[in-house]
Amino acid sequence: MSASQDFPDCFHRVTIKGLCVRDDKVLLIRESDKLSGKWELPGGGLDFGEDIPTAFKREVAEEMGLKVSKMSANPVYVWTHKYENKRGLAWFYSVVLAYRVEFEDLAITPTEECEAIEFFSKDGLQGVDLSGQMTEFDGIFDPSDFKEKF
Repeated sequence: MSASQDFPDCFHRVTIKGLCVRDDKVLLIRESDKLSGKWELPGGGLDFGEDIPTAFKREVAEEMGLKVSKMSANPVYVWTHKYENKRGLAWFYSVVLAYRVEFEDLAITPTEECEAIEFFSKDGLQGVDLSGQMTEFDGIFDPSDFKEKF
C-alpha cells in the first residue's frame, strides 16, 4: 500500500457529481455487486487537465451511456470525505462538487459502474446503502434547493 503520508495535508481528489432532481427526488445510480453494490450520484473523478463539464459528460457516458442536456455553472453542494485503505492508499480525501444536471433521457446502458438508477426522496435516502463519499449527502440534500426552474 502506498504511503499516503507522501501527500500534503491539503491533497484532495476532485470528484464531479450530478444532481438530477425531479419531484423532490434525486437520481442515484447503483454499482454492480462486483464493485460495491452501493448507491451514489452519477459522475466521477476529474482527470488531470480536464475541465469540469467535460469530466462529468465523460463519466456519465462511460458509466451510464447517457448524454447531458444541462449542467449548472456552479456546484449546488460541496463536501469532503476521507477514504481509508482504498485504491491502494492508506488514506486520501475526496472533494465532491455536485452540480445540478439534466439528461437527454434516462435509458441507461448498464455497466459495472451503473447497474441501475432510481429516484429517492430525502426520507428515502435513510434506508439506502450509500457509497463512502455519499454518507454526508443525506444530511446535505434539501429538495427545496431545486424549486426554481432549471
